[in-house]
Amino acid sequence: MNLIETFGAQVSALSASNPARARRLLTTGFRANGWKNRLFHGKTTPSERTLFQLVNQSMITCLARPEDNVMVSLFTPCELLHIQGLHPYSCEGFSSYLSGSMVEQGFLRQAEETGIPSSLCSYHKVFIGAAQKNLMPKPRFILSTTLACDANMLTFRHLAEFYDVPHFSVDVPFESSPQAVDYVAGQLRQMGEFLTRQTGIPVDESRLAASVARSQRTLENYKTFLTQRAGKQMLSDLTGELYRTAAFHFLLGTEGTERYTRQLLQEVTQAPPAAGKQLLWIHTTPYWVLPLRQLFAQNPRVQIAACDMNYEGITEADPNRPYEAMAKRLVYSSFNGPAQRRIDRALEVARQTKADGAIWFCHWGCKHTLGGARLGKKTLEEAGIPTLILDGDSCDRGFGGEGQAATRVEAFLEVLEAMA
Repeated sequence: MNLIETFGAQVSALSASNPARARRLLTTGFRANGWKNRLFHGKTTPSERTLFQLVNQSMITCLARPEDNVMVSLFTPCELLHIQGLHPYSCEGFSSYLSGSMVEQGFLRQAEETGIPSSLCSYHKVFIGAAQKNLMPKPRFILSTTLACDANMLTFRHLAEFYDVPHFSVDVPFESSPQAVDYVAGQLRQMGEFLTRQTGIPVDESRLAASVARSQRTLENYKTFLTQRAGKQMLSDLTGELYRTAAFHFLLGTEGTERYTRQLLQEVTQAPPAAGKQLLWIHTTPYWVLPLRQLFAQNPRVQIAACDMNYEGITEADPNRPYEAMAKRLVYSSFNGPAQRRIDRALEVARQTKADGAIWFCHWGCKHTLGGARLGKKTLEEAGIPTLILDGDSCDRGFGGEGQAATRVEAFLEVLEAMA
């Protein structure tokens, strides 16, 4: 049993007998991981270290200062929270960290034993189980959207009842139109009023506009980066894409995330020409699969050029109309509407980054991704982009298939290399 397994076993055991102590141990572990990254960062770049510290500190803050926590779903715009000094408490983000701590299995069992269906997304099941075990601190209230994940409409309502806290949900229409933007913008204004009632602090409209302007600059920086990295060697790994997902969702609008994208732009100008294969990755990355993690870890042979979890919200919007700008990110997200929109956007980014191939990862429980896989593969390959459909689970080690997944990716990579 390695150090992380030992740590996970202790947190799991304490969760059953002394949840408060388990939470303190988890906080200590996250802090230690932060110090390790500062002192022994290996070959990672300044932008990668900035990104890690941003996300890691966010997890620590939510455990250490729970009085300011607001639980959110992944696609919830969080600029309103940032300007009021509240901390977005991400269900999916915490589940990733719990899985990274090798403690998720007990929480998965806990959730399923209380009637949560096995087909529900493992990110949501892990968090529900951890909440039921009293490991996760109670939030002040909950904000969520209906975007992309049908589990959102179940999980956050369930958690609001479990914690007995207020819940505000933003309904995102399936169709994308200016009318839909106006409809969602109206709900976001209501969300601001909801925050005012909960906190007693009125929304500062000028600060909100500044935060949304920061979000727009951040996403524009990343869009520019995707174009400039075409034909460049930017070494990557599987966990980095998950950290980036956090930064471009519940940490979007913060100074730290904008600083991270500026660092990316500096680094890409100094990057050498690409020597290996560049892949477009669709959906979340199964970072816990050791052979896959080793294959992608800072490897000149293969890099992830882009992941659709991280570019889905890039839109042009006027930050002087902050509610409409946030609404536009939701309504015109490539995750909203028919699967063909997500596929067309993937094809666009594959061409933008000059990707050599694509991996469509079918995370168990994500019906949106599973349902579009075959159509996505057909569309991408007809456009000349070889595509591998890979099944697995990004959060649940009990899913298995580690060796098979790595073997299939290795074989796919050999095919791409033979085509050169």
